[in-house]
Formats: sequence, C-alpha cells, structure tokens
Amino acid sequence: MRASHPLSATAMGRRGFIALAGISIAGALAACSGSPPSGTKHIRLSTWNIPTDIASYQAIADAFVAKHPGTSVAVEVTTGQFHQWFITRLAADLAPDVIRITPQQIGRYAANGSLVDISGAIPDDYRGDYSDPFWAIGAREDGVYGVFQHTDNFITYFNRGVMDRIGVTPPTALADAWTWDEFLEIATETKKVTGRYGFGYGWTGPETAYRWMPLVYQNGGAFLGEDGETPSMDTEEAVGALAFGRRWYEEGLVSTGNLSKTGGGDVARNLFLTGQIGMMLNNPESMAQLDEEMPGEWGTAPMIRNAGEASDLGGNALAVTKSSRHPELAAELVAMITSREQMRFFCHEGNWLPARSSLDAEDIGYAANSDTMQRFIDQGATIPLPMVRAQSGEYFSSLNAVFADYLDLCLIGQLSPRDASRQMMEAMRSVTAN
Repeated sequence: MRASHPLSATAMGRRGFIALAGISIAGALAACSGSPPSGTKHIRLSTWNIPTDIASYQAIADAFVAKHPGTSVAVEVTTGQFHQWFITRLAADLAPDVIRITPQQIGRYAANGSLVDISGAIPDDYRGDYSDPFWAIGAREDGVYGVFQHTDNFITYFNRGVMDRIGVTPPTALADAWTWDEFLEIATETKKVTGRYGFGYGWTGPETAYRWMPLVYQNGGAFLGEDGETPSMDTEEAVGALAFGRRWYEEGLVSTGNLSKTGGGDVARNLFLTGQIGMMLNNPESMAQLDEEMPGEWGTAPMIRNAGEASDLGGNALAVTKSSRHPELAAELVAMITSREQMRFFCHEGNWLPARSSLDAEDIGYAANSDTMQRFIDQGATIPLPMVRAQSGEYFSSLNAVFADYLDLCLIGQLSPRDASRQMMEAMRSVTAN
C-alpha cells in the first residue's frame, strides 16, 4: 500500500517551475527586489541538478518557512566540479547555508572548519534511528557535522534469459549471496552466452573509484586502519582483493573499457543494455532505464561476498557551512529535512533509499520495483563501519585519487597485485603525512 505523504513535489504547478530554476518563491521575490525583505532571515540550500530533488527540497523548504515566520529559503544548484565550486565559495564567504554533500566529500570540510557543529539542533531520538555506520558519516568526537539523508549501494543485476540458458537460479537472501568463486564460475558461463564478457562494474568516473573498495572489506581487508587514517592496503587480505579484481580482466570477464578511470557515464549499464554482459554490480540508478529498455528481462540478487559482506557507500548528507549567517536556523532546516516524515517523502519522490533504519520499502511506497528497492535497503546493513570511517575521513578525497590510479594499473596487469599494493601504500602515506 502506498504511503501517505504530507506534500507532493510532483504536483507543484508554477511553484515547481520556479523551484526547477533553482530558487524558491521567497527567493524569487527577493531577487526581484535585489535582497530578501527587510528583517527576513534568508537561507540558501544547494543540491545537485536533479529536477525531482529540487522540487522535493522546495516543498520541504516551503513547509519550513510556514513554521518559521520571517524566514525565506532558496534552493540552488551546485555547479561544476564540487570541490572547486565549494572551495571558491567558501573562500569568498559565499557558500550556501546548507550543502548537500557525499560521505566521501564531507571529511575534509568537517576537519578544516568549513562545516559547523549542528548537534544542538538535532533531536536526541535521531541517533537511535540510524545504524552506527550511517551516523558516523557526519558525527565526530566534537560534534555532528552532517546528517545522512539517503543512501544507495551495490547489488547484483542479471539478465533473466542468460541465467535461464546457463541453468542458474540467482539467490534472493543475503545469507545465500554468491561467493567470489561462485560468481566467477557463473561469469565464465555467462561470457559463453553473451559472446563478449561476463559482467560489469558500476563506476562512472575516476572520482567513483571508491565504489570498488567493498571488495577489500569483503576479503577481510581494510583501506585504512581502525583510526581511519593509517594506510592498510598492504595486508594479505587487501592484496588478495586486488588479485581477485585482476582475474576479471585476465580471464576476459570484464571489458577493459569498464575501469574506474575510463569511459564516460555508466559503462557497465550500457554493456548490460546491449547484451554484451549478463550481470553487473551496480546501484539503483540503473533501474529506470532497464525498465524502459529491458522490461521484464532483468532481475537482481544480493551483492557478492567472500569472507565477509560489504557494499558501496553512496548517498548524501546535509551539512551547514561556516558561511551561514544563520547557522542555528540552517541547522533546524537540516533537522526537518532529515526527519522521518520528510525523509520518507523525499525518498518516495526521488526513488532514493532512506538512511533511517525504521523506514522500509513499504513505508516509502515506491511506484515500481518495490522488492528490488527493499533488497537495496537490506544490503545497506552490510556497509562496514571501518569503511565508512575511511571514506568520510579528512584525507579521503586525495586518497581516492591514489586508489583510482593503482587500482586500474593492477586490474589491467601493468602492476602485479603486490606491486600495486606497495606503490599504493607509498602514495597513501605521502597523502596522510601531509
């Protein structure tokens, strides 16, 4: 049964048009007069250029303004490369009050004072509705510098026709997920059917190299140590994960055009849609196109596993920047957007996975693929806390670039797994030492 929602971003009429332009009604009126009305406390919220999300944020912002007379909220669009865009605005003291930020981006800005502690505005009961990994994204020893709003992760997609031809019934329960050896055996048979490759991986560019990191944790390894700062890619478990990835390309199971630093867009999805692969490890963003171009021809299974379980850490947190003239009010807006009621609304409208533990697919009331969305929600419980601490840490943006360089060199065979580990460690130590 579809969940009820307090607002509808899909039926906003003219207000929706204004929101898609990147400003609120109040913001539009202020723009016409050159500044917000005298005495008005004006808040700016920046988000990605996703029309449905802009409309959803604006609907919540309008409700916030209604509860806070004398305020206005403008929803703006983050433009260009995030770090360059954000650093430039911080330097000019013109950053938005509220920023939508990924777990992999938040660490450097929480550490350098660009984000402010919002713990005073976050109700006490919020912590209890978050898993330890999801809460750790914004929480630090000295405060809370962001609240996780929604997530996504990786599971296994498969072509139903291909699975039928090789006589494989994919698992449905996390406990029955394919192990590495099982997965490669199936991928080998899948390659015989497609005539090209077995599977693909859902990178979308060098900045998403970290999406491969769950394989390290599945093998009992770690990217960084328990302190979230000490490089740890020289263990036998980490080298073993690199060796596993090397097999993908050595055995021709994955296209060399499908690497973390090559190709534009989602190469794995394109290969899957064109029948060149029969499986892919990817996030929920593929579903809409698969429904359109391959209706009824695809299915999903849990993410693969080995010694342990792990999946990709995707999604966004909301944080308040040091540029805010009204940080307490901005923090209240973050608290409202991440409330259970508004998180349910936002995830329903945008087809996102909720960060709160108490929300499931039935609560959200997804328009399609509810069972698959629940599979993604369940998979989120396998995201390990040490990986979250590593990816949301102070140095991760630079460490991710190092990871991309040496991962690709290993995958295509220019470096052995052990040599890639050794050189990666040297580069990682250089980053963390500075």
